Amino acid sequence: MKVILAKSAGFCMGVRRAVETTLDVIQKEDTGVSTFGPLIHNPQVLDLLDKRGVKVLHDVPEHESGTVIIRAHGVPPAQKEKLKMAGATIKDATCPHVVKVQVIIRKYLKQGYGTVIIGDRNHAEVEGLMGFAGSFGQVVSNQEDVKNLQLDSPYIIVSQTTQDETAFEELSNMVLARFPGGKVFNTICDATHKRQSEVRSLCQDVQAMVVVGGKNSANTQRLAEIAEGMECPVFLVETEEELDLDALAKYECVGVTAGASTPTWMISRVVRILEAIPSKGEGRLKHVFKKLLWLLLATNIYVGFAGSALTYTAETLQNNVPEISHLLVSFLYLFAMHNLNRFTDRKLQKFNDPLRAIFYEKYRWPLLVTSALSLALALTLVFEHGIKPFFLLTGMSILGILYSVQVIPKSLIPNISVRGLKEIPGSKTFLVAVAWAFVTTLIPAWSDSHNLDLSTIVVLLFVLLLVFVRNALFDVFEVQGDRIVGKETLPVCIGKEKTLLVLNIIMMFLLVLLLLMPLFGLMSKAGFWLLPGIIYIIGLTRLYNRGKISQGPKLEFCLDTVFYLLAALAWLALL
Repeated sequence: MKVILAKSAGFCMGVRRAVETTLDVIQKEDTGVSTFGPLIHNPQVLDLLDKRGVKVLHDVPEHESGTVIIRAHGVPPAQKEKLKMAGATIKDATCPHVVKVQVIIRKYLKQGYGTVIIGDRNHAEVEGLMGFAGSFGQVVSNQEDVKNLQLDSPYIIVSQTTQDETAFEELSNMVLARFPGGKVFNTICDATHKRQSEVRSLCQDVQAMVVVGGKNSANTQRLAEIAEGMECPVFLVETEEELDLDALAKYECVGVTAGASTPTWMISRVVRILEAIPSKGEGRLKHVFKKLLWLLLATNIYVGFAGSALTYTAETLQNNVPEISHLLVSFLYLFAMHNLNRFTDRKLQKFNDPLRAIFYEKYRWPLLVTSALSLALALTLVFEHGIKPFFLLTGMSILGILYSVQVIPKSLIPNISVRGLKEIPGSKTFLVAVAWAFVTTLIPAWSDSHNLDLSTIVVLLFVLLLVFVRNALFDVFEVQGDRIVGKETLPVCIGKEKTLLVLNIIMMFLLVLLLLMPLFGLMSKAGFWLLPGIIYIIGLTRLYNRGKISQGPKLEFCLDTVFYLLAALAWLALL
């Protein structure tokens, strides 16, 4: 099925800020963290925060010694003062757009103006705004409320930041018609306006709309209402499990949007399920090809062959003749270790990629047995080439298998925070790159009884940095989900933007390596031919940043294809 994803789908700035504020507090304080009211209107995110120890306060306690985070919707100022008096440390995560409305209400209240808030009467944001307006505030949710409105003083009109544009204009005009002279402030945030405009536009290009978000989320409900108003079939779901696959199967093109409180990883899960639905207009050959491609990615066969392709490239850069046994060792090792690591990260896999998690659960034993046999065969082949590469690959395999194991018991050293390789921030990104570099470059060199000369070191560095970029990009794609579950990848530790900056610097360095090293005789002339491969990764990164390609199997396939592209370019250089 063809799926068109709205560019603005997912966390808005205010929600992202609230979630990141909470996660920053969790990282600094292990206990005593709570939010006053639900942080955002998304039950899945709230459940994950609950598992990380974040409690939800529904009333102001008599005594509170921990940190209380003010939710994105804001709270009445009186409640905030009570929390301070109770002894809580306040961390205000109110959306800046909501703060702007609060400031407007407070400013005009001092001048004697009343406030008419156009929004949902029982919504958390509106309740917070009413706390600023006090007895001079009134809420208008529909035309009946306008009829019952009583205004005896100058007044202003503001909007709930996630209100529908059309409804705000209609209701505010009705209020002005009854009580002329009011000052109107359209306080609907830009993200809401953009999101609603995209839905209206998208409904003209698709046969149905899937809206993803919490059922208590007002802005999510409004997106569904707008799509229904456009006479487009709408499927409103919280998770991919609620998708009506039988009903959706009759459509060939479906649009997907999401509320401001819906995380990227949830949207990606819905998109992946939808893309897996066979389209009626899709030819059988194309459907079989897509299934085969997904199977190659899910079983890590594709990544295994990518390792073989990289081995071929590394050998060519060193002016060596690539041997089949070297390519086979790379394939067997990477196929085995990537599969075994998938099983150790089963919880995260279920979180980020439910289809693949189901596949692993269903074919658990065949994959485990095949991976174990592949690793054993790789070690057997390497043993025939010498004891040094055999011990290196054995050590790498042991470290890979023990990566997720806590090797230091709490009873031995109770105060230590890091008890295994997995708990070292950003370790997986680097260690996987090291493993790729060793198996594709160092082991073949030692297998051929070569000494570790400068050429091998340069190529080893090139491969290490190239794979590091590949791994870190995957971390960037999944940064939101990793951050929420507490996985400390590089983007989680230093931020997505800084990570991309680091990766861009590394890619520029790789271009310089390929340009200069052949001139100094430290790489073969094939280095010049590999330049388009690095440019390909840079282009792919920019396409992702601009929303031209989204997280999922397509992006995974495109990223790992760079190794096949480099091998093809190295082969052309030999002709």
